[in-house]
Amino acid sequence: MSSLTYCKDCIYWDITHAGTTTRAREGRCRRHAPTPQSDDINQDFGTVWPATFDDDWCGEGRRPGEVAEEFLVDPAPRV
Repeated sequence: MSSLTYCKDCIYWDITHAGTTTRAREGRCRRHAPTPQSDDINQDFGTVWPATFDDDWCGEGRRPGEVAEEFLVDPAPRV
């Protein structure tokens, strides 16, 4: 069983705010596609990745070196 991977150590985490002495670093989880964000059916706010803090975790996090390279390469054929 692997140990817990926090967002700050995860290859899918993209830091957006460096944090301060009183606040944790903030970022976006890019593990899955962004989700639609809207409070009203008539208004579209676009899509967003989940906002997380560096000490959050989800159970799907991966550290560098834990994922085979073929999963990180763009699968689209090159023309």
